[in-house]
Amino acid sequence: MPVALAILAAGAARRAGTDKILGDLGGSPVLAWSLAAARASGVFDDVVVVAPAARLALIAQAARGARVVAGGDTRTASSWAALDATPDADILVIHDAARPFVPPSLFARVVETARAEGTAIAGLQVQDTLRRANEIGESVEEMSRERVWSIQTPQAFKRELLLRARAEVGERVFSDDAAALVAAGIGVKMVPGDRRNMKLTTIEDLSYARELVRTGSVAIPAASA
Repeated sequence: MPVALAILAAGAARRAGTDKILGDLGGSPVLAWSLAAARASGVFDDVVVVAPAARLALIAQAARGARVVAGGDTRTASSWAALDATPDADILVIHDAARPFVPPSLFARVVETARAEGTAIAGLQVQDTLRRANEIGESVEEMSRERVWSIQTPQAFKRELLLRARAEVGERVFSDDAAALVAAGIGVKMVPGDRRNMKLTTIEDLSYARELVRTGSVAIPAASA
């Protein structure tokens, strides 16, 4: 059952105010960290990086030998581009390049679950108290955190389910690939993610990630033997 990984790096990084995917993180581009984790996991037969069409050559310089393909105008369109670019894969794993600290073991875990269940969505059960606020920021009500998850990537799917979801949802746009499957009436399986698997959204996030690297709290994964 061939397994492919698509690392999505086609975003505009507007909130970060800089090109976070190519930003330096411990002497390597942010993108290189996810690629290193993928190789260290030893579970992928193919790896592609999905990049903006206008920046393919630039992203390829940081992709360290991985195949680079053009994405779309939205995250969902980029996921469908990844699906088209990996026709031989029975399972496609989709990961955001902005999550550089994904552990190799998490890649392996979602692949194992997708083989058995058809889908696997990394996430963390919410521990904090949740409150809903109104439009002016006043607290309105406390919300139950029971069975509430904070969603991460990677997310893994059997190819047949992704194809069915794409046929069902048409041109609709979703925040992640799990949402597209749910909209198509396909259940998704949650698996425990990892608290180190943070997303770099703002320039402050990138600065914090650099501090974690500087202090030795995280390190770029070594390739598997």
